[in-house]
Amino acid sequence: MRDYISVFINGEPRRISGNEAFMTLSDYLRYERGLVGTKVVCSEGDCGACTVIIGNSHKLKNGEFDYVPVNSCISFMHILDGCHIITVEGLKNDEELSEVQESMVRNHGAQCGFCTPGFVCAMNAGIESSLRDGKEMNEQKMKNSLTGNLCRCTGYKSIIEAGLDIDLKKFVPLTEKFDTKKILSTLTHDMSVDAYVKTDTNEVFLPTTLQSAVATLKEKKVTLVSGASDLGVLYNKRGLDPESILGLHNIKEMTEIKKNKDSVFIGARVNLHQIEEELRDEFYEFTHMIHIFASPQIKNRATLIGNVANASPIGDSIPFLMVAGASVVLMGTNGEREVEINSFYLGYKKLDMKEDEFIKGVKIPLLKKDEKIKLYKTSNRKDMDISIVTFASKYTVEKDVLKDISIAVGGVGPVVMRAKNTESELIGQQFDKAIFDKAAAVLKSEVTPIDDVRGSANFRRILSKNLLLKFYAEESLNISRGVN
Repeated sequence: MRDYISVFINGEPRRISGNEAFMTLSDYLRYERGLVGTKVVCSEGDCGACTVIIGNSHKLKNGEFDYVPVNSCISFMHILDGCHIITVEGLKNDEELSEVQESMVRNHGAQCGFCTPGFVCAMNAGIESSLRDGKEMNEQKMKNSLTGNLCRCTGYKSIIEAGLDIDLKKFVPLTEKFDTKKILSTLTHDMSVDAYVKTDTNEVFLPTTLQSAVATLKEKKVTLVSGASDLGVLYNKRGLDPESILGLHNIKEMTEIKKNKDSVFIGARVNLHQIEEELRDEFYEFTHMIHIFASPQIKNRATLIGNVANASPIGDSIPFLMVAGASVVLMGTNGEREVEINSFYLGYKKLDMKEDEFIKGVKIPLLKKDEKIKLYKTSNRKDMDISIVTFASKYTVEKDVLKDISIAVGGVGPVVMRAKNTESELIGQQFDKAIFDKAAAVLKSEVTPIDDVRGSANFRRILSKNLLLKFYAEESLNISRGVN
């Protein structure tokens, strides 16, 4: 067992131990390595000033690192075990600025410069991704790459112009700038054994197998983490600092999406970006929601299982999982078991989960040929905002009759709820406005919201009703047009 965290920073190996293993990446870079180009503003992953680029040895493409942007302010060093970290200082070409940095200079893309390193890293990662996938970097894709970065003074026009003015013939990909084979040789060797780092106040376990994780959970009371994006915010804003942490990110089974004949298994360490990229064909509606769920930096860290385990009544993924009939796969000292997600939430933040269990992943049945999914999210902003009310339905329409329907609504009670009474009102009925008007009234009375800062209880009831009517209006139009 090793007693250090193994990373590379700008091509140089680092063994992180002691208190440094529990620092945020931004603090470690600035205060321990003197890499002060990485800036910290919001400390909660909202502004992108702290953006760096990472390649994970667990997730390669054609034997090369898949370099992606992340927020360093909410990423802990122990979470980055096995990663190659690139800061804005690491983008230069020897002693010269990189083409991305030069373009920011040419196009006056910086004034105070505080946000600039984050923009440069996000731009670089966006171009890297486009080149890797053989796609053209156009204005919309550049904007998408920068959705997680805020600027207070420069103005986005010149920054976007800088992104579009980058000469790709002069752009040197990170896979060419750094020796992947050499870096992987060290990281692969280190990742083959469990890690345990302990200080006077904290300890972190990083097992490489499910069996090792179960054994640790049996011996100690620990805080389980996968992406740790929530924990990063709570650490910075509320001082939450768990004494014992069990990290799941070095367990191979946890990092994979497995497509089977009738279902898809998503491991606990699979991030939202990976789902968005790999499951478009299977669950288009859900991946479309993920597209506006959060910034690239957040989606490259946050996991679906984190959303499930958080058990928030406004968790964006839970309504979809409920109507899809997903199962939560649990692992514990007594082996593996599955819990249908509609039975998983026993009350506010209360789960059907034993103390010696952790979530291995989620199994989602594939849609049958005649089944469709519809998802709605209402929030103050369309993109990257906390939901007020969420709505999900899985349904089958046959000859203008609603043969079957499942409805889940979030933000209207202590847990995301299945609207059973509303479902009963609709199943077997003609796809008719009068039927849906009646069902909408049932749904309005079935939900049990409370007043909070995002909306009153009555507002949420009306939203719930209107989302069902919106579903009727859109699907009836599809039916009239003969669209499947």
